[in-house]
Amino acid sequence: MRPRWLVPEPISSSPAIRLAIAFFVTHALSLQLIRYGGPLAPAWPPIAVALAALIWLPPSHRRLVFVGVIALDTLSNTLQGYASLRTVGYTCVTLSELWIADWMLRRVTPLPLKFARLRDVAVLLSATAVATAIGSVPAALISRAAGGEAFLKSATVWWIGDMLAYVIVTPLTLLLLARNESRTAHRRAFRWWRDAFALSLLMIVGSLVAFRGDALMGVLQAHPYMLSLLTLWATLRFGQLGALWSQIGIASVGISLLLNGESLSLGGVTGGDALVILQVYIGVQALIGLVLATALREQRETAEANAHMLEALSSSEQRLRQSQKMEAIGQLAGGVAHDFNNMLAALLMQLDELRLLKAMPREAIELLRDVETSAQRAVRLTRQLLVFSRQQAMQPSLLDLNLLVRAHVRLLRRVVPTTHRLTVDTTDDALVVSADGGMIEQVLLNLVLNARDALADGGPIMIRTERRTVAATDIAELAAGTYALLAVQDTGMGIAPDNMPRIFEPFFTTKPPGQGTGLGLATAYGIAQQHQGLLRVASTVGVGTTVEVWLPIVADALPDESAQVDLSGAGDSGEHAVTATVLVVEDDPTVSRLLQRVLERDGYQVRAAASGREVLDQWNLYELSVDLVITDLVMPGGVSGTQLAAELRRRAPSLPVVFTSGYDPEFDPSDETMVPGENFIPKPSKAEQILAVVRRQLASRTTAT
Repeated sequence: MRPRWLVPEPISSSPAIRLAIAFFVTHALSLQLIRYGGPLAPAWPPIAVALAALIWLPPSHRRLVFVGVIALDTLSNTLQGYASLRTVGYTCVTLSELWIADWMLRRVTPLPLKFARLRDVAVLLSATAVATAIGSVPAALISRAAGGEAFLKSATVWWIGDMLAYVIVTPLTLLLLARNESRTAHRRAFRWWRDAFALSLLMIVGSLVAFRGDALMGVLQAHPYMLSLLTLWATLRFGQLGALWSQIGIASVGISLLLNGESLSLGGVTGGDALVILQVYIGVQALIGLVLATALREQRETAEANAHMLEALSSSEQRLRQSQKMEAIGQLAGGVAHDFNNMLAALLMQLDELRLLKAMPREAIELLRDVETSAQRAVRLTRQLLVFSRQQAMQPSLLDLNLLVRAHVRLLRRVVPTTHRLTVDTTDDALVVSADGGMIEQVLLNLVLNARDALADGGPIMIRTERRTVAATDIAELAAGTYALLAVQDTGMGIAPDNMPRIFEPFFTTKPPGQGTGLGLATAYGIAQQHQGLLRVASTVGVGTTVEVWLPIVADALPDESAQVDLSGAGDSGEHAVTATVLVVEDDPTVSRLLQRVLERDGYQVRAAASGREVLDQWNLYELSVDLVITDLVMPGGVSGTQLAAELRRRAPSLPVVFTSGYDPEFDPSDETMVPGENFIPKPSKAEQILAVVRRQLASRTTAT
């Protein structure tokens, strides 16, 4: 069994292999420079590559990095004839220096370093400067013991060479690894390659001229410092990579001249002195270029982050304004629907009363039927308004969205002309959602009708379902999770950009008069919101429109069909068996009068009050004679229907209370439970529905007593 430290976390082997190759190649080349002219390597790149490996790879790979350094260092020394006790000592010093630098970095900053901030540069230089200073002491002692070299000079050469490598090679290696890892490499523009080639050529020519030039003014050698202009260009044009690569190019030209026995215009009597001056020159240039490029990158990324933040803030403000506008419109629509329902309730009950008249002419009966048809259309319109304002109760159940869509296709084909091609594409796996099936069918019907109207000359209409996984940052309006997507797509005229912000407003439509109420998308929007989902519209003029409904998928399985029961609450049509007194609390006099007539015709005694406050003030007059109370939810006087019911139950616990309203029962903020067909009568309702609820409540009271 292998030791645990030899089994690191699994990662891509490509970075580790590239780092190992880079370490071996730079080690071999540095030894070749020493072979040709003594200590002519201006830096010691292998140690910088090894530190980059420690920074880049996960912590579990640290031991493998140290083992790799030992193995590759020994292999390179052996192949080139440098294996000795002295090199073994240098290897031990190198490992100690790497361990110190890695230990310090991991305690002061998260790794890997990205060099996106100046702090990253400062942290790297501080940690490596301390580690190199500590490592230079034993290295100088080894040099003095083995070759009699001066301690201070050996320590300085070691420190400068390693620090120069850390300044140039370590950042360059990490930047190249990050560039490859991001997988964003793309074909460069011609201008980029042209500038890179021109810069490389100018850097080589400029370095030759600068290092081999004569003095401009006496002993002052100004040529080398003219290379700062090329370094500045490389930094501004190519960023951090340009700043570092340019110094490698300058160093290569300077070392080549020293290997040929030429002196550099930088100064220095001997090759060793010239090398030290070259090291200082390159180090200063590299440090300035790296700091400048990093500062520019930090500034650019900060500006981009601020721009994204402002864009996100603007988008959030726009969504907030849209949400507030839709909420205000919804409240207005709900209020209009409530008042309209009161009028419709009176109208429908009056129609029921008229039907009871005998010997009515046929023409009158037909007119009454037309009036009732129009009234029922108005009822459907107000229900759409309530759905949009989220004041329509849901009756959710677990259902498979795919099955619902397939079952509804037959009806959809009836409303789509033969000039249109309706196709359905559903997923093979179930999309189980907790939803009101009737509401989802209404959404699907509205979207298909809109698609049909958008295709004036016919064309394809596609209905499809998908399973989508949403992350926390994908869609701002949706929580993270798995969603069922229901999409309706057409190739019609599309929606103009100017109209997109208003498409969810009720009664807004671009259709000709008589061809639409403008409530289709508004209703679908409200239903999606009630289901904790989202409705999105994407449209291009002349190309088509796609409307997507996102519904959260639940983990529950579909219930067995045998366990499903009918909760429709159909009314009881039987005659009541008891004579009872009903108290009607209704502020609309027309509705109150018609309710009294319906109840009295069925044999009940009826008493009426205009408000909850009136009932409470005169309860002593009602208490002994009232068997059931029918109360509106919204009434004047400061006492709502639910408040009245709570007080009456305190005074008479066994008294049944039936609620009625043009609003949905769930719109009431109280804890009162209201079930249509049981203890709630929606406005408008037919006389049979009203009487069925009254009979059920009185029968349950009789059974309880």
